[in-house]
Amino acid sequence: MAHHVEAAKVVQAAAAITRREGGQAIDRLRLVKLLYIADRRAIQERGMPLLGSRLVAMKNGPLHSEVLDLLNGRHVEEPLWSAHFESDGYKVLLRNDPGVGLLSKQEIDLLNETVDRFLAESNWDVVEHTHEFEEWRKNYPDPSESTSREIPLADVIEAVGRHRDKEAILQDAQDKESYDQFFSSASP
Repeated sequence: MAHHVEAAKVVQAAAAITRREGGQAIDRLRLVKLLYIADRRAIQERGMPLLGSRLVAMKNGPLHSEVLDLLNGRHVEEPLWSAHFESDGYKVLLRNDPGVGLLSKQEIDLLNETVDRFLAESNWDVVEHTHEFEEWRKNYPDPSESTSREIPLADVIEAVGRHRDKEAILQDAQDKESYDQFFSSASP
């Protein structure tokens, strides 16, 4: 099952994290990790992902593949990303605030709490934290490798202790995916 991220929501979530970090710039690595941690917490607490993108395990831990594609300029919605963010080496600069209209108050709180939790920690401490996640270890068993492997949403659901409602969460994700595909293909 493919997951497609709502790019406008990613832009707003990334901007919320960048602002909370204290300004206009954030390290790329830190941004993708904090987005992943916030998404994982959303699954744990609400039974639904914040972003709903394809999740991958890489050497420096888990992340959303489509967020990485946006950062690297390899996503169909890249112009939307570039309207708000600019890359500068290892940093991402917030140039044009997209607001928070697509995020619920609960989602904004979750993003803020995630940033606050790691404020005093270095980028590599945040990476180390994500290496503790069961779903990363399961899908990336050899840390000496340098590759990318998909993390099934089911593995995250299990890892955060939501196995009792795993089927319902997966069904919701699939329904949202079908809905999004139908409406994106129906538009001119």
